[in-house]
Amino acid sequence: MKKSYKFSALLMSVLTLSFMLSSCGSSRKIAKTTPAGETLVHVYCSGPQYQSDAQAFRANAVGESIDQAISQKISLNNARTNLASEMKVTLKGLLDNYAKQQVHNHDVELEKNFQNLSREVVNQQLVGTRTICEKVTKTAKGNYKTYIAIELASNKVLSSLNNRLSQNTQLKIDYDYAKFKKEFEKAMQKQANNK
Repeated sequence: MKKSYKFSALLMSVLTLSFMLSSCGSSRKIAKTTPAGETLVHVYCSGPQYQSDAQAFRANAVGESIDQAISQKISLNNARTNLASEMKVTLKGLLDNYAKQQVHNHDVELEKNFQNLSREVVNQQLVGTRTICEKVTKTAKGNYKTYIAIELASNKVLSSLNNRLSQNTQLKIDYDYAKFKKEFEKAMQKQANNK
């Protein structure tokens, strides 16, 4: 009877363990339906293919107005603002890191010049953006809604930064294009990995 009890306990343990393992696997499945009271909304011009990566800065936005042209202007302005913010953060970090590595004499004025450069380049480059997605819808209220995604190639930004750095007489002393390009590529890859 003792052997039977031990065998039953062992069998029960094995069955319990297999039940637990099978139920754990099913709890990881994602629900295919939306929760009660919610509706899934599709946002045009958004998703992974419209996010910044190592090759380009990207941003998307939505604009709504009773006038179609105004809805397009609103969405484009919002996208450019989003793009400028992302570029400023990335370029400021890049130029700060580069300045710390290159400015050997810790000249505060030179570090400020590196920082000001990012702002100038962002403002100059926003003109070179291109639209990669645009969808216009009409709402139930009769308004126009424009979804837009824009991008700016990272090589254009690098080229612009290179031109500005090599023309600036104060910064030219501490400027090394190969090192700067390497830092730029690291910053763009870091940005892509953060998405």
